Amino acid sequence: MITTMIIAVPTGIKMFSWLGTIWGGKIRFTSAMLFALGFLSMFVIGGITGVMLAALPFDIHVHDTYFVVSHFHFVLFGGSVFAIYAALYHWFPKVTGRMMNERLGRIHFVFTYFGFLFTFFPMHIVGMLGMPRRVAVYDPAFTQWNQLIGISAFVLGFSTFIVVYNVIHAYFRGPIAGANPWRALTLEWATTSPPPVTNFIDDPIPYEDPYGYGTEAATAYLDAVDETFRNGRPASGGH
Repeated sequence: MITTMIIAVPTGIKMFSWLGTIWGGKIRFTSAMLFALGFLSMFVIGGITGVMLAALPFDIHVHDTYFVVSHFHFVLFGGSVFAIYAALYHWFPKVTGRMMNERLGRIHFVFTYFGFLFTFFPMHIVGMLGMPRRVAVYDPAFTQWNQLIGISAFVLGFSTFIVVYNVIHAYFRGPIAGANPWRALTLEWATTSPPPVTNFIDDPIPYEDPYGYGTEAATAYLDAVDETFRNGRPASGGH
């Protein structure tokens, strides 16, 4: 019980670290950011229920119930798939050179977030009420809860078709991304999208101030990179 509860300490530190990276920042609620924030909220719920399961008196009560199923999915789906979707929307332009549809991305987030939340959060309740997992026939008292869970599961499943369509459509017909569509400050965005074999066309110019959104030289370099990508040729004697 003690060693399981100790897991919450580094997990809590990670949570504050993630929140610290956006504290005081200029947040734009893109699809990637929405899924990143969704990941944080889901992972907190999964972590809290993990501490609850670590307490032996409570674990004896909810052992092998839907509460365990809910905790498991909040950690693995909420704590993994949401982050994977955030990375997909963020890195897709750099990998392919094309932008995904942001409107579809936000719709995808809404269906995924609420579909997942109403699928697995009610399992906490029915689990504490005594509904066992891995059963095909259950007490009729749980019927309405299971209807909500079942409908929400279909909503969650439907959400995956949105992102699949978005990826396929963006890959073939999405707008050109340019070198730095997010106006990010790190070096990987100071090259073409997708990057050349040598990663950079010329020597990249790092941003002087990580909070100043770049120097004039870096901005000029990115404009030249964008022009190079559009024309399909180096802006100057490239490596």
